Amino acid sequence: MVRYAIVGTGRMGNAHASQLSHIEHTEIAGSYDLIPERALEFQKKYGGQVCNSLQELVALPNLDCLIITTPTYCHAEAIYAAKAAGLNIFCEKPLCRQPKEAEELLAAMKDYPRLFTVGFVRRHMSKTLKARQIIASGQLGRLRYCNVDLPLGGYRRMPGDWFADFDKCGGATLDMLAHHVDLCNWFFGKPIRVSASSMMLDPSLPLPADYVASIVNYDSGVICNLMSSWQRFGRSNEMMEIYGEKGALVIDGSDALTVYHADGSKESIDSTLDFPAPKVVGQGVNEVNAASGLFRQAQNLTHALSGQKVALPKMLDAYTSVKVGLSMIESAQTGKTVVL
Repeated sequence: MVRYAIVGTGRMGNAHASQLSHIEHTEIAGSYDLIPERALEFQKKYGGQVCNSLQELVALPNLDCLIITTPTYCHAEAIYAAKAAGLNIFCEKPLCRQPKEAEELLAAMKDYPRLFTVGFVRRHMSKTLKARQIIASGQLGRLRYCNVDLPLGGYRRMPGDWFADFDKCGGATLDMLAHHVDLCNWFFGKPIRVSASSMMLDPSLPLPADYVASIVNYDSGVICNLMSSWQRFGRSNEMMEIYGEKGALVIDGSDALTVYHADGSKESIDSTLDFPAPKVVGQGVNEVNAASGLFRQAQNLTHALSGQKVALPKMLDAYTSVKVGLSMIESAQTGKTVVL
């Protein structure tokens, strides 16, 4: 039995608990939230002890892993508490909000003997697993550039919400792009140079909104152009297109990939054929999507904690992604390119 504790019982805390509730040999041992009523509602759905502090939570007996789903600016506190308790750690992305925190966390966790992983859920999706396989096969030839198109037209956060406070969340730059920055790192290698322009949740706007456009250069020679927005109207999209000398690959919101060949032809590839959805066990299976990255992520985490060899993103991956995001912010603030 893998015993989990969850700190932060809001949207993401519930999302992770929902997935785990359909995986055999798992248990939510306890939870903690600054809002007691929210923690009690969480307990009604998933069980476990409602704790009165983070310290009480990490001290629960026979605990295997702390899942950290607090706001970004609170992540470091929870990581250090879990480290002091000797727990395995799963932390939602992005790793943290401030550059100093990122450097300190990287140093503090360098030789940590337990598992540390981060919630880069897209690494667990069928489509991105298949995309990485195609890239590694050399089918696209030498990779040249990548475009990421990630607008959100349904942003509804209001003033006073931490997700509308740039100093706390980092806006679309740090939060929204974190996943795709990680995918670029995973696909293309080491980021070496970052430039960006951003609205940085401009407080002069009538209601919170954000936009970022960035170019990230990689040591492999790949140029990545990334755009993301938080808007209160307009389109929403998720698209990543990767161009090589022999072809192009498009990843969008579906499980199908599109490959464009140099001769002008194209093909659609069902990623679930090579990476089928995991089997869902337990009750109420309609509440989860077995094909989703969230479910496979929860399953992979549980397998890793049970002693199986599973490839999970590590602290260095979390650090590198947030370092690129923080460099985008620095570039937008200074008007200068940041060399990593």
